Amino acid sequence: MGTEPSAQKVTEPALDAFIAYAGQARWTTLPAATQSSVRRELLDYIGAAVAGRAAMGMPAWLKVLVDCGGRPDARVLGGPRVPAPVAALCNGYFGHVMEFDDTHDEAVLHAGSAAIPAAFAAAGLRGGVTGREFCEAVLHGIELTCRLGVATRLDLVEGGWIHTALLGHFGAALAAAWLIDRRPEVVRNALGIVYCLASGNHQSTREGAPTKHVQPGFAASNAVTAALMASGGLQGVRQPLTGEDGLSRVYLRGRLDAQRVVRDLGARHEIERLSFKPYPTCRFTHPAIGAALELRSRLGANTGSIERVELVVGPQAHDVVGRDLPQRRSPVTRVAAQFSNYWSVAVALARGEVTPRQLDTEIPPSPEVAALIAKITCRADDAAACDIGGCRLRAHGPFGVREVAQANAMGHPDFPLSEGDLLGKFRGNLRTARAPEADAERLAEEIMGIDGLEDVVPLWDRLAGISA
Repeated sequence: MGTEPSAQKVTEPALDAFIAYAGQARWTTLPAATQSSVRRELLDYIGAAVAGRAAMGMPAWLKVLVDCGGRPDARVLGGPRVPAPVAALCNGYFGHVMEFDDTHDEAVLHAGSAAIPAAFAAAGLRGGVTGREFCEAVLHGIELTCRLGVATRLDLVEGGWIHTALLGHFGAALAAAWLIDRRPEVVRNALGIVYCLASGNHQSTREGAPTKHVQPGFAASNAVTAALMASGGLQGVRQPLTGEDGLSRVYLRGRLDAQRVVRDLGARHEIERLSFKPYPTCRFTHPAIGAALELRSRLGANTGSIERVELVVGPQAHDVVGRDLPQRRSPVTRVAAQFSNYWSVAVALARGEVTPRQLDTEIPPSPEVAALIAKITCRADDAAACDIGGCRLRAHGPFGVREVAQANAMGHPDFPLSEGDLLGKFRGNLRTARAPEADAERLAEEIMGIDGLEDVVPLWDRLAGISA
C-alpha cells in the first residue's frame, strides 16, 4: 500500500510523449504524404489478408477458437462475429500467412500485421468508428511499432525475437485503446498491461513452423485484451520500456534507445518508410529474387546453361534465409520455402516470377527448380548492413560470368512499387479469393477513400463476406 503513490509518479517519457502526440494529432492536419501512406498500407494489408484467408481456409486450430462462441463483437474474415480478441487473432494470422504484408526494412519487422487487425477488432467492438478515427488509430499503432524497431539495436538473430510480434504488441495496444477508450490514463495502462503479454520468437522461423505466421495474431489479440482491461480499470506497469525489468533490459539486452523512439515525433512519420512486398516470401529473400529476375532477363536463352550461382548477402539475411540447411534446399512446407534464398532464387530463375502460385506448385521443388537449387551457394558479407540490405548474385556458365547487384529490394521507399503496381497486387490478391473484378475495383476505391467513411465496420463486413 505504501508503494502505490510513488508508483503513480513513475513515468516512461517516450510513451508519455507518444500518448500526448496522439492526443493532439488530427487526421485532417496530417501531411498528405502521411495520409497517402496510411491508405496504401491499408490497401496492401487488406489484400494480403483476403488472399491469406482464401489460400489457407479456416485451419482447425483456429476454428476451435471461433467455435467457442461468445459475444459477437467483430467479424472474422470468412467467418462469424466473435469476441474481439478472437477476431484480432484470426485476422492477424490471415494478414501475415502469405508473407505478403508490409515491412519496415530498417526496423526489420512487419508494421501493420498486429496493429491493423487489432484496430478492426476494436472498431467492431465499439461500433460507429469513422474512417478518420480508424486511420488515426492505425497510424499511431504502426508509428509506435516502427519507432520501437528502429530504436532497437539488437537484431533478431542476436536476440531470437520476432520484432513483428514482440514490438507489435505495443503498437497494437495503442491502436486498440485509441478506439476503445482513448483517455490518456487508459492508453497508458493498456501499454503497461500488454508488456506482461508481449512475446514472439524466431524459433518458429528456424523450424519452418506455422506458428511463425500466427504470432502477429497473438499480439493483436493480446492488445485488444489489454485495452479492454485498461478501460475496465486495471493498472499496468508504469515503465514497460525502461524500467528495471522493462523491455529494454529483459528482452533487448539494454539496446533500446528510448530517445530515438520519439525523435522528430510528429515532424516525420515512419509509416512513409514502409516497403510493400512484390513477392510472397520473407523480405530477406527479396534482394536475391530481384537480382535473379534481372539475371534471367539478361541471360535469356542462356539461363538454362547456368552451371553455378554465387549469392552474397548481409549477415542477418544469411542467418535467416541463407544458411545451407536441408529445409532451405528442399523445403516441404510453405514457411520453409518462404524463408529460403535457395528456393526463391531457383524459382525466379526457372519461372521468371515468384507469386502465390509457386507456393502451391513448387513445394516440394520440381526437378527443374531442384536442379538449380543444387547449383547455388550463399555466403554472408560480414561488412554489409544488418537491415534488409542488398545482395550480389553471380552466375557462371558457357556465357562466362554475369553479375547483378541490388542495393535495395523492390518495394523499398527508395525503390517503390507504383500506384499501378500496388493496385495490381491488390487485384491479384482478390483473384486468389475468386472475387469478381468489379468487386475488387469497388473495394480498392473504397479502401483508398476509407478516411471518408462514416463507419468502417460495413467495409470489413463486405471484405469478410468475399473471403467466405
